[in-house]
Amino acid sequence: MGTLLRRQSRIILLVVGIGLVILTTYSCQKNEPANNLNANTTAGAPPAQPLPPLPSGAQALPSPAVSGNIPRQVVINGNPATPQDARPFFDNFSWESFIALNWPAASARGVPNEPNNPNIFFNAPNGAPVVWGTYKDSFDLFGQGDKRPSAWNDPTSPVSPCPNASPGQKALIFTTKGDTPLMQTKQAFSFPLVDQRSNFVHYDIRYDEAEYNFIRGQDSDQSTWLYLLKSLMPKENQQFGVQMPMTTPSALGSIMVKAAWRISTSSDDTKRYYAINAQIYDSTKQTCAPATVLLVGLHIAHKVDPFTEWVWSTFEQVDNVPPDPDVSPKPTPPPSGYSFNNGTGNPPTPNGFNYKPPLTAPGTPTPSPSPVQVTRVNAIPNTPAGQSTRDINTYYQQVLRGTVWQYYQLVVTQWPANPGIGNGKPFTLMNNGGVYPQNAGAAFPATGAVNTTMETYFQTQNDAAGAGGNSCMSCHYRAGQSDFSWGLNRRAH
Repeated sequence: MGTLLRRQSRIILLVVGIGLVILTTYSCQKNEPANNLNANTTAGAPPAQPLPPLPSGAQALPSPAVSGNIPRQVVINGNPATPQDARPFFDNFSWESFIALNWPAASARGVPNEPNNPNIFFNAPNGAPVVWGTYKDSFDLFGQGDKRPSAWNDPTSPVSPCPNASPGQKALIFTTKGDTPLMQTKQAFSFPLVDQRSNFVHYDIRYDEAEYNFIRGQDSDQSTWLYLLKSLMPKENQQFGVQMPMTTPSALGSIMVKAAWRISTSSDDTKRYYAINAQIYDSTKQTCAPATVLLVGLHIAHKVDPFTEWVWSTFEQVDNVPPDPDVSPKPTPPPSGYSFNNGTGNPPTPNGFNYKPPLTAPGTPTPSPSPVQVTRVNAIPNTPAGQSTRDINTYYQQVLRGTVWQYYQLVVTQWPANPGIGNGKPFTLMNNGGVYPQNAGAAFPATGAVNTTMETYFQTQNDAAGAGGNSCMSCHYRAGQSDFSWGLNRRAH
């Protein structure tokens, strides 16, 4: 059955639209005190700069804080009547998560350096290791062949794609995701992306400690080693499938992070990007070469109570593509141009792109590709008025001024508006008759939650039909038996 489920990833999902769903499951979180992270600021270590006032209409939001503590709940004050009304609280959670995950890392894996001292964040040099960047990556779990993945705190792995890389240096793997367990330039179920400098975009996927250890399993019990198909399939085929650890106020649970990187050139203003040194793996040569890479996209998926279907946050660097057409006044084009658009209307992009770069062989992108012209099809939400995603972005960009992070924006937050549908159980699996979006926790928004760097070719529902739909949750619901993790579902061996 597990093999059949993997083949089902190619079956077209008929996306069922829904209107706004009344929030009925947030009572446990309403009217709680402001996010308890705000109480953690260390005396004598004030923010490096005063925080601006909240956006007009957003006074119900928790008092903001610049903190390295990953939020453990979505704080919802008042009584929002619809998911749209609740959006500001989820967007605030997304930004708090973005700051905490991009906090300078301590020497221990996954641990922030002085998380209660904002000066650590504001004074960090560009390229300093950040918390999520120290998480174990997909290769550590699924690229080890017959070797046991290393323990969380082990700095090495038995098998390394770039054995000459410096300790802790990021390795970006130049192979296709669909055919091997390595990271690569090929997007999920899709095609490579080529930037305006004619370089391929690279991706990596990382897991926090709770999720990594859950998939790695206990040393003494091989039935818990979920990176092995023989251990994973029995759990996938249970009524509710695999259930990863969930974050509660007392403990962090499962977090998945996916990043998109482009190669830096002499034409780029690296002060506008989080820039690091990495090793780029070329599968055709089976060698690694050093390069400076720029962060252009970041997905964050967090399984936080009571959202059994996860909360999905996706960010982009602001220079990726031109702003939405209704943005006024129009911002000045970036000094080095857009990463994925030439700044004109030619070539046209009817579905958000002008062409799909072909693959000449499995895992081998076409040499010397032409840039892909990209536009955003699904606008960054401008509702509710005065506290929309755009408003929250403007606010946090002001909070983060003086750092590279001021040049990033939240594209959308997606979450289950009615989590735990299915007789009080987590959710109804597709192979048990579940239908998206209602049996995936009434996902909101149901469609259009995409990132131009990671779902370039899935911005419309028609283009995304073969991948399950044009949103994080509609795609990952098809891997519901693996708790919404395509990495676990496709890479276990």
